[in-house]
Amino acid sequence: MKQQLTRSAADKMIAGVCGGVARSFGIDTTLVRVVWALASVFFFFPVAVYLVLWLVLPIDGGSTGLEEVKRAFSSNGSQPPSDLR
Repeated sequence: MKQQLTRSAADKMIAGVCGGVARSFGIDTTLVRVVWALASVFFFFPVAVYLVLWLVLPIDGGSTGLEEVKRAFSSNGSQPPSDLR
């Protein structure tokens, strides 16, 4: 690995996972996205891996996806939607 594995803040389409993986391994982001998309069509595993990486990997010098979700539900004392309680 060339760099620590983090999500990319600049090279992202959804959550920056593919951009961070590509940067970490020193390969083209488009190649990672195409391989990930093709694998997701045939298998569920890449979708699950993407969601886990989104939750646990920090964005470049920032917080993890899990911390972002917690902050979204706890900011300003707001409650989650009634169907999520």
